[in-house]
Amino acid sequence: MNCPLCFSKENTTIFIATNFHGHYQLNSQKIIFKKCLKCGCIFPKIIVDRQYYQKYYPQNYQTKSNLLTKIWQKLNDSYKYKFIPKNSRLLDIGCGQADYLKSLPQNVQAFGIDINPPQGKNLIKDDFLKHDFSQKFDTITFWHSLEHFSHPCQVVKKSISLLNKHGRILISIPNTNSLAFRISQNKWFHLDPPRHLFLPNDQNIKKLFPKNSKLKINYLPWEFPLDLFWSFYKKPYLRILYPILKIFDRETIFIYFEKA
Repeated sequence: MNCPLCFSKENTTIFIATNFHGHYQLNSQKIIFKKCLKCGCIFPKIIVDRQYYQKYYPQNYQTKSNLLTKIWQKLNDSYKYKFIPKNSRLLDIGCGQADYLKSLPQNVQAFGIDINPPQGKNLIKDDFLKHDFSQKFDTITFWHSLEHFSHPCQVVKKSISLLNKHGRILISIPNTNSLAFRISQNKWFHLDPPRHLFLPNDQNIKKLFPKNSKLKINYLPWEFPLDLFWSFYKKPYLRILYPILKIFDRETIFIYFEKA
């Protein structure tokens, strides 16, 4: 099995996980996880076919957010808004229930694509790699959706081709170079087996982009307020130090790419 990031065939099995989402156990199916010996990417040993999406993405996979979650998400999104130009066109890939698109300022013409989006204006139900877009965009976003693609290099390459000059790609994604992953391993909150088809770190993620490109990587400690808490499944006594450890955890990263 080749690495999704560098395509190396050299890898080793690091652990076996069960099928869970966040801190909810879905079933006891055992899923093997590999680590690339060349770049360090983590990925599940799984076949992605038509049955894969039917099996692992049921209709209730994306649940509606409660009021507290919506308020927290609004605060989190306010940081990301500053990277989106006014009077621009945006495409959100893996838009889910389109909550992010609905929150955008009215001066942003927002589009979304997903394999199972809700019905709505400018929402596309299709496979991103197969869809033929008739227009280009100023901003393309992946809010914890890129890791659901089995061919991230192709996805990013196509995204860059869809950008206008000086367009940007914004990505939030889990970071395996984090305290939580090192401690919790096969119980990591962001593992989401087997839906997360590759899990990068803050170094190998650069392989998705052209060399010498304008690329910035920052950490977002506030993006998921309780992800580290649930990741301490194996060592619950560490939850006493949770607020302090959360600051240094680096569990998710924010990536900014700008097209020349």
